[in-house]
Amino acid sequence: MKALSDKIYYAEKDILEIIKIDFDLINDTEWYQLYQHKIDKTIWRLDKWDKHQVQFFVRLSSIDNWTDFDDTELRIELLQKTRGTDMSRKCIWRECIRPSLNGLVYCEIHAYKEMGIRK
Repeated sequence: MKALSDKIYYAEKDILEIIKIDFDLINDTEWYQLYQHKIDKTIWRLDKWDKHQVQFFVRLSSIDNWTDFDDTELRIELLQKTRGTDMSRKCIWRECIRPSLNGLVYCEIHAYKEMGIRK
């Protein structure tokens, strides 16, 4: 059993396998599935698969309003962590002074919010 120490993950094959083995499905809605870890009882939300979207697996602090939890900031942090930052290049978005992500000309905020880049 692999412990998940971060608050958010891309729901790729390895994470989906962990979910299958170590988590119980406790609720299912049109857009999300709610899971509870079998041992530590933490609560997690999985985006339902959609061929046009990237799936995320997010740790929640509470089961209250779990479908309304806004994980945008966590997604932006994951994008930055995964891609890394090119400190030698600034984001080209007007008046932005943040460094761009590796391989892109936008910072993580503008890549996510303006360009729709998720991974």
